[in-house]
Amino acid sequence: MTSSSSSLVTIKQAIEAHKSNNSNNKFIDGSWFMPGTRNGRSEYISGPRIPGALYLDIDDVSPQPGSADNPNSLPHMKPSSKLFACTMDRMGITPDDTLYVYGTPGCGFNHRAYWTLSSTGYHDPSKVKLIQGSLDEWKECGSELEYGELKDDDTRLFKMSDINDYENASPKYTCFQNDASSVVDMEQVLQVVEDDSSSDTIIVDARSAGRFYGKDPEPREGLRSGHMPNAINVPFISLLDSSDMTKFKPMEEVREIFVNAGIKPLVKGDDNVPTKVICSCGSGVTAAALAVGLEECGLREKEDIVIYDGSWIEYGGNQETPIVTD
Repeated sequence: MTSSSSSLVTIKQAIEAHKSNNSNNKFIDGSWFMPGTRNGRSEYISGPRIPGALYLDIDDVSPQPGSADNPNSLPHMKPSSKLFACTMDRMGITPDDTLYVYGTPGCGFNHRAYWTLSSTGYHDPSKVKLIQGSLDEWKECGSELEYGELKDDDTRLFKMSDINDYENASPKYTCFQNDASSVVDMEQVLQVVEDDSSSDTIIVDARSAGRFYGKDPEPREGLRSGHMPNAINVPFISLLDSSDMTKFKPMEEVREIFVNAGIKPLVKGDDNVPTKVICSCGSGVTAAALAVGLEECGLREKEDIVIYDGSWIEYGGNQETPIVTD
């Protein structure tokens, strides 16, 4: 399914890692769902869970609205290195740990949790794995799951609100890098949008075709319909296995989907193919599926892939930004 350097692991490989009893193998439920549907944290608390698994809430690890790190009060923003380190300390994770991220059945949004751990530069990316398959398959393979409501005093249950004044904390966790150019802001996006001669960067949007072309309304009030000029559309769901959204389609198919949409392979000596790719979506969550898919199918290296963290909630919510619907 993937190359030997892939960060994607099968359920059977994950079970082997879990059964090894290696204390440096940590399993993390990264499930997230659109508001008003399911609740990843509640499902983790009630079970089933992979035995001993932790839960990473992408909203808890995001800088809080109105804070110095998030003055525009945008959701799911990339954490600062200090906030990330405090989170790792609170979760009992060290730089030596290998992290296995999974999603509950039907979850197609756990890529953001994986991306937060693997692509921000804070944890060694070679030590972050994304499990392909759900807890249903885990059980079908004969491995045990953990059931029952977690007690309030369980050390795995925490919220970032438990960490007071993290900016003045002295975390033990040492980041792999203090920062990495894994996100861009609206100013950087506008430079690409407004410069027709900018051939080194392409923007790819993970929203549905209906939203991208302005045929369907945005789910959030106050957002205009349409897309950024010169952006291309690759709905994130098109990359996922329709029978199990916790899995990507075979990487050959993922690659073909990107190429057909307009993200061409890099060819040595051909300067007309954009090297950099900016991934965007509604609020920064499903853009992570594009980022992971681009890297795993071999079209781009990790350092050439970034996420527009504000995504459409910021861009489409600004009445001054240029938008097209064709």
